[in-house]
Amino acid sequence: MKSHLSLHIGKVGLLLLALSLVFTINIGLGDTKSYQNITWIDIFGEGSTLGLMLMFLGFVLISRPRGSVTNFLVYGLIGFCIATFQDILDEIVQLPATLLFDDIIESMLTPLAVVTLGYGFFQWNREQLAINKKLQCKERFYREHSALDYITDLYTAPYMKQQIERELVLYQSDQQPLSILMIDIADFGDFNRRYGQEDGDRLLAQVAKIITLNLRRKDLACRYAGDRFIVLFPATHWVDAEIYSREIVNALKNFAFKPSNAARSRFVDCNMSLIDHSFGDNAEALLNSVNHRLELTKHDNDKSKAA
Repeated sequence: MKSHLSLHIGKVGLLLLALSLVFTINIGLGDTKSYQNITWIDIFGEGSTLGLMLMFLGFVLISRPRGSVTNFLVYGLIGFCIATFQDILDEIVQLPATLLFDDIIESMLTPLAVVTLGYGFFQWNREQLAINKKLQCKERFYREHSALDYITDLYTAPYMKQQIERELVLYQSDQQPLSILMIDIADFGDFNRRYGQEDGDRLLAQVAKIITLNLRRKDLACRYAGDRFIVLFPATHWVDAEIYSREIVNALKNFAFKPSNAARSRFVDCNMSLIDHSFGDNAEALLNSVNHRLELTKHDNDKSKAA
């Protein structure tokens, strides 16, 4: 997983600056307690709490991009870290009674940190619900992350075979039709050689997102192999599936991909083939059929370009 820590250097600097300021105020204006007057068990407990908060803060900074949800989580945690650090210093340093510094932190900073972090968790929950709703197009029945392709975040061919077999059982028992679409990116090998594998992987990921955004909730998209994708249309006749397929292909053709080291965008050209349940009685046969038809389509398209 890519680290996002470099995006939050300013927040890390703010935390270090705040902790340094709190430490300087305590050491500069207070008196260090004698060894006998220090309650070490309290220091251990508050130190453990501070360590846990810093660890959680580190996870947030590493795993999350910039945004309002991240800001609420980070600033709430920073507030808690400052307040907990002050509690630790209270066990070691005695501030003058007239100095209300520690009281201000406990009565103002801590409640503000609670509200900020709580709101951050609320927004985080809403964000996760929205993400889960989008994932339903990919994960129709249950999540099985071991079957995910790490580049496109789509399921792999073995998982697709399982789902096709499931739909064939429904067809045999309830006469519920199914259709299968296969798409590949035209001249993807040339694209990789010209722009590099990193841009190639990025293109695959973007194509996967566009396909997913154009699916119904019950449809399933998978990465078959290389630059080939499969869409399963359950309970869908070929005539309707063709309409949905054309919509996906049109969305891809209107997508302008921007390579990292190119002055102009590249538009995605693709080939497609579509079959229904009548092309085979098992998943392997259906996949072979749709793959064979795609090869024929590519051959015809190449001949048309050469003419």
